[in-house]
Amino acid sequence: MNSTDIIYLPQQQLDTNTIAICSPFSGKVRPLNEHPEAFFRYGTLGPGIMVELSSHKILSPFDGVLLQARNAGTEFILQASNGLKILINLHFDQQFDIHHTHIAQLNNSKISKGQRLAYFDLRDLKVPLIASLILLNGHQLKPMYYSLSHVSAGTDNLLTLTKK
Repeated sequence: MNSTDIIYLPQQQLDTNTIAICSPFSGKVRPLNEHPEAFFRYGTLGPGIMVELSSHKILSPFDGVLLQARNAGTEFILQASNGLKILINLHFDQQFDIHHTHIAQLNNSKISKGQRLAYFDLRDLKVPLIASLILLNGHQLKPMYYSLSHVSAGTDNLLTLTKK
């Protein structure tokens, strides 16, 4: 296991000394090492997890601040109230055009868990839109687990971090 591995562990086996990150997306959970872009696949920015989207909305996974919305609304950098920073990245095949329906928040906006960050019109996509959640400053929180193969935005925990 390398430093960017996030492993599967059934939810009932998780330690109580954990930090759970609610899923900002709905869809099928996949390990980051299956990402089509090497930059993400090899954990260049940090450990993370990806989801093949089945729904059109992106929600805030926690209370905090939206530091930046970048790349035409396909990247969001968020900071939780506890200081944890994450990157939410949307990846789609460049030959298909995605139409943003709405980007709900602006840079430096306070956000609440479950609040809508953006939603998209995904009806014309031929392949699933892939969303990644990357921990930008969570390297000291090990080990990291996911316990569900499919998540619902704003309801299920996508990732669980263990405090040392």
